[in-house]
Amino acid sequence: MTENEIVAILNRELRASSGYIGGEIVSRRRKSLEYYLGKPFGNEQEGRSQVVSTDVSDTIESLMPSLMKIFTAGDNVFHCEPAGPEDEKVAKQASDYINHVFYKENRGFSALYTAFKDALVQKNGILKVYWDDSEKTTREEYKKLTDDEYNLLVADDEVTESEHQEYEEEFKDNNDKVIDTVTFHDVVIHKTQKYGQVKIDPIPPEEFLIERRAKSIESANFVCHRVSMTRTQLVEMGYDKDMVYDLPTGDSEYYLEDRQVRYQDTDFSAPQDRGDNSSDEILVHECYVRLDVNGDGKSELMKVCLAGNGSYKILDMTEIDSIPFVSMTPIIMPHRFYGRSVSELIEDIQLIKSTVMRQMLDNMYLTNNNRIAIQDGQVAMDDLLTNRPGGIVRTKQPPQNVMQVMTAQPITEQASGLLNYLDSVREARSGVTKASQGLKSDALNTDTATGMNQVLTQSQMRMELIARTFAETGVKDLGIKIFELLCKYQQKEKIVRIIGKYIPMRPYEWKDRVNVTVQVGLGTGSKEQQLILLNGILQRQLQAIQLQQNVYGPVVNLKNIYSTLQKLVENAGLGSVEPFFMDPEVGAAQMPPLPPKPPTEFEKVSLAQVQGENARKSLDAEVSMKKLESELRQSMLDFELKVKEMELKYGTKINELEMKNRSMVETQQVKQSGDLFKEIMKGQKTFFNDKGSNKTDFTGNKGPANTGRTPNERGD
Repeated sequence: MTENEIVAILNRELRASSGYIGGEIVSRRRKSLEYYLGKPFGNEQEGRSQVVSTDVSDTIESLMPSLMKIFTAGDNVFHCEPAGPEDEKVAKQASDYINHVFYKENRGFSALYTAFKDALVQKNGILKVYWDDSEKTTREEYKKLTDDEYNLLVADDEVTESEHQEYEEEFKDNNDKVIDTVTFHDVVIHKTQKYGQVKIDPIPPEEFLIERRAKSIESANFVCHRVSMTRTQLVEMGYDKDMVYDLPTGDSEYYLEDRQVRYQDTDFSAPQDRGDNSSDEILVHECYVRLDVNGDGKSELMKVCLAGNGSYKILDMTEIDSIPFVSMTPIIMPHRFYGRSVSELIEDIQLIKSTVMRQMLDNMYLTNNNRIAIQDGQVAMDDLLTNRPGGIVRTKQPPQNVMQVMTAQPITEQASGLLNYLDSVREARSGVTKASQGLKSDALNTDTATGMNQVLTQSQMRMELIARTFAETGVKDLGIKIFELLCKYQQKEKIVRIIGKYIPMRPYEWKDRVNVTVQVGLGTGSKEQQLILLNGILQRQLQAIQLQQNVYGPVVNLKNIYSTLQKLVENAGLGSVEPFFMDPEVGAAQMPPLPPKPPTEFEKVSLAQVQGENARKSLDAEVSMKKLESELRQSMLDFELKVKEMELKYGTKINELEMKNRSMVETQQVKQSGDLFKEIMKGQKTFFNDKGSNKTDFTGNKGPANTGRTPNERGD
């Protein structure tokens, strides 16, 4: 395809997309936002009550605390599961790092809060999740740098020096004598850094466009992010400066009807021409479209950035793997992208209540200031129209003859009953009740405990359904996209501080080794009910440990108890469990070796028997050695005697030294054999005295004795 063909296709897709200009979706979103902000309906009459009920705002603001607590009460929104038993450690690191990226490197709480409120008010909340490698330039100013400090600063390739002043300063002693002269530098630098990190941005609903008949973002043929960006931002993103400054500016507010309502209470009208071209806003359409660009008959997912208003210019075009948006909606409408908002459920109630309240207030005004019928010409009209306490009305005849009060019929009782009925309808639709908010003061006096529990349970079920829907339609996809971006783009090790420890993260090793899931709450029921349930589970676990008489199983081990304590801390809203309890595996590695357990009476008796047997064998060996030594000495004497006899008999000198040496060698060999025997006996004694893992227990089995303790506790 040529560039003109691509621009023509994208132009048609933009104008046909849902939410481009006007349309039913834009009208519904704008109306919902007006109801949430409590704007007038447009049917108000001068001199009559113009009060507006705030049921939409009250309902949504009542849902937000519970939803945010479910997702962000702990430090872990996302949880990675290992693909195999050998991936446990990798999955734990991936979970910690994804949550670190969400909370620390991005404003995770604010992003979720914005997306949730957009979804509750305007059908869908949109988050953009992408890898940001744009260049950011910051200005830094330094004073009184030494030569070494200055040279080290400007040696950085990312630093550009813009201002520099070099001067010398003399240092004097107490006698005003110069003892040293130091050169200092005052410098202003501009540091250009290329950021490589995951970015999570909440997108206003009016900036998001999608194919009209799309069922989801993943299956859509066209998705677009329409946003105004300054020329400076485009240059920092890497676009050519000359091309950017040739782009025309456009009135982007023409497209953003929702934004007009959002900023209606503030000074919305902003000057378009600021006098500085670098701050001029350019309308940019970041389009994600499936096109057969190369003509092979198969469409590819392309990212095409268009700039301008009406006549578009392509900034860049690349093939990508996935669309960087996630969407969440509180009420799913099957087979379509846009769901329903909670605001839609309450808007008619707000309109009816506002109408009833206006009529009731008008009736009260008329009751306090009734209309008066008078005989023309017999009453001073100026006196009658001046309504003040104690005022005088002049009449030409008795007042009862020329004036008559037209009494208004009070409707307060009927209107109050209707308002209560409308409140009950609103509670049934939204699941937000006064009892669940703690606002019903007489609930304990008029309702039974069973009835109250049913009301609270029903309310919680509606709220938990919204939370589960948010999790499955947006938050889970958010975690998966963060994981994919880290594995794809972070190709070097990064050391981060998690739970007080510095851990090296290598996301490029995680692919195909972990599965990303999302944690939503801890089950059913309120937080208080869950705490009671977890405390009951903890008590049963402790009883099981007492029954099995150790902490290593078979029913409960220390890891099970640690998991329960972790859930207790998280459900209590205290964040991470590490400040309160230590992981058993980490604690076992940090514990010093324990002294050996003292032997039992049976072991003492057996040990004494073994030691006695060893002592007896050692004595027998010593007696045998002494006997051998005595025999050797006797043999030597006999040998010397025979040598003398032979010399006398034959008169020949025999080489006695050589024969003695030979005899000494044989004697030494015998002695070494005796020493070896002693060492063997000594080793047997040490072997039987040893209390370590090589000990032979008294059942005939090799290995540690069944003392109910780990090798670390026995001090192996």
